[in-house]
Amino acid sequence: MTIHMSTVVSRKTADILSHLSQLRPTFASRPLLYTISVSQHTSSSDLSELVASMKFMSSDSIGCLTAPIPSARASWQQYTAVSVASFDAHHATTFRSTIPGRKATQVGRWHAMHQKEKEQDTQDYSQEIDWESALSRTYESDAVPPALNDLSHSDTDSIVYFSDNAPEGLNSVLSRFSSATKLGLIGTSTPFVTGRPYTLFHNGSIYSNGAVGICLSSGPRSKSFSEYPGLEAITRPMVVTSVDGNLVNALDNANPSRLLLHAIQNHPAVAASAEHISKELRLYLGILKQTGTSHRLDQLFYIMSGDPSRGSIALDTDTAPAEGSLVQFFLLPPTAKPDVLNEVLSPSISSRSLTFACTSIDDLNATDANELDTEASAGTTILHDRFVAASENGCIVSRATEGKIERPWKSSIPGSLVGLQWV
Repeated sequence: MTIHMSTVVSRKTADILSHLSQLRPTFASRPLLYTISVSQHTSSSDLSELVASMKFMSSDSIGCLTAPIPSARASWQQYTAVSVASFDAHHATTFRSTIPGRKATQVGRWHAMHQKEKEQDTQDYSQEIDWESALSRTYESDAVPPALNDLSHSDTDSIVYFSDNAPEGLNSVLSRFSSATKLGLIGTSTPFVTGRPYTLFHNGSIYSNGAVGICLSSGPRSKSFSEYPGLEAITRPMVVTSVDGNLVNALDNANPSRLLLHAIQNHPAVAASAEHISKELRLYLGILKQTGTSHRLDQLFYIMSGDPSRGSIALDTDTAPAEGSLVQFFLLPPTAKPDVLNEVLSPSISSRSLTFACTSIDDLNATDANELDTEASAGTTILHDRFVAASENGCIVSRATEGKIERPWKSSIPGSLVGLQWV
């Protein structure tokens, strides 16, 4: 299925173009997936050269502008990276989507709803099966992107896509591919780079919104993975006992905001006042799944706000974990330095892997001229059999396991990785 995957990282555009020119004969007649990361030091002329080069790599391609790949070495934040993946045309189909999404979640919006509005929507979104039909009713169009009309739902292994910040409509439609894991990267924000909010590519065209993707079917099956380097559990596991929309109202029948505040006040690396939870902290609520006699972290949701007096915490999602779920609070320490480039080379990730990583605005602006590794600044690194791309806007994940598919959720933890691997 996968003909070639590689990521080239360099400050020298000429080195990247040289690597791509060697691949052009292989890519010419095959579906191609690519990303171009743009750092603060990528000139407009260099970017134009790279975009033009990718345009002629394949007549059947999708791509996206992305953020610099996080690294512990400050100098690498100045680098440009291009990731490419070429697939067998018999098992890969590219597509373009203009299906509208949903407006951004508002903090505490469920408290502001009138009771009448609640009564009009009686769907229980916590149920494993019913959420798909509930979501599909939210959007007027039931049609999949035209390119996917003739694909078998049961033979589809995975769907990878790049999107603007409203992928909900596409996620809803793609839910009918129940055997496929969906992995989406929300493109990096590019208003100061290209004048577009997001920059997506489909064949020779450039788009500012919607999504572009590739559907992989038959052939070797992929396996999903996720890694959260540096993340620390700060409470014991607890049971969700009350939720409302994107709000968690009770954990173990107790005030979740006070539980969280108590936990971070006692964390040695964090200073928090007794009155509120600092907005600067990177705090998350994770769902735990039982594996044998132990539990593993299965999903993570960013905590947007919390109010000890009211009790509730608001999550960056449309629907909080269902009542009865086992959850735990997590914190990413302020001292954590994402090092995605090193993580993708770890033994836990297969050499044939496609990885989407999360970064943050702080990481993108963290380059300090006094910390730059000048000796390594001219180097070029090629990661063979690895496709790596990052964005400060996060990833969307919906994994298929044993015929069941999970509700799409957003991974936004700086330095985290989600992806697919082929063994």
